[in-house]
Amino acid sequence: MDVSGAFHTADRWAFHLVNRTLQNPAFDFLMPILSDKRAGLLLVAVIVPILFARCGRQVWPRIAVAVLAVALSDLGATLLKDLLQRTRPCHLIADVHLLTGCTGSFAMPSGHASNMFALAGAVWTARTRWRWAVAALAVGVAYSRVYLAAHYPGDVIVGAVWGGAIGWALMRGAISLLPPRCFPRANPAPIERPPASDHPNVP
Repeated sequence: MDVSGAFHTADRWAFHLVNRTLQNPAFDFLMPILSDKRAGLLLVAVIVPILFARCGRQVWPRIAVAVLAVALSDLGATLLKDLLQRTRPCHLIADVHLLTGCTGSFAMPSGHASNMFALAGAVWTARTRWRWAVAALAVGVAYSRVYLAAHYPGDVIVGAVWGGAIGWALMRGAISLLPPRCFPRANPAPIERPPASDHPNVP
C-alpha cells in the first residue's frame, strides 16, 4: 500500500472511532455548540470587554494580532480547500452520525480548526494567563468537527498546524517589532542584580 492509501485508511479508521465508537449523549449536546460560530462570536463579545476593563489599552495589540491571525488563517484555509478539493466524509460515508447537516464546501483543511488554532497560537505566544483555556477550546472545536462528520481527523490536523503556525509567526513578529510595553508578559523585565562591591569583606 502506498503512503497516500495508508493515510486515507488510517484517517477513515480514526474518523469512525470518533464519529461512531465514541458517540455519547453528552457529546451529542456539547459538540454542536463548540462548532457553532454564533456561540464563538457571543463568547468573543463577552470576553473582549472584560479584557479591556481589566487590562486597559495594553490588551489591544494582542487582540489586533490575534484577529489578523484568524483572518489570514481563514483566507489561507479557503484557498487550500479549493486547491486540494477533498470531499467531506458526510458526503461519502453512509453510516455517519450526523447532527448538524453536511455543507457542500471542501474538507481539507478544516476552517474551524485553522481559525481556532491561529487564535490559540497567537494567545500562547503572547504568554497570556488564559492561554491554556484557549488551547483547550481549540482542541475541543477541532474534535467537534470530526464528531459531527464534517471532517476527517486529517483535515483538522492540517488545519491546526496551518492556523497554529500563522498565529505563532504573527505574534512572534509583533513581539519582536513593537515596543515591549505592548506585550508585557511576553517581554518579562530583566532581573536586576546588585552591583558588585569594590571592597569585598575580608575575614
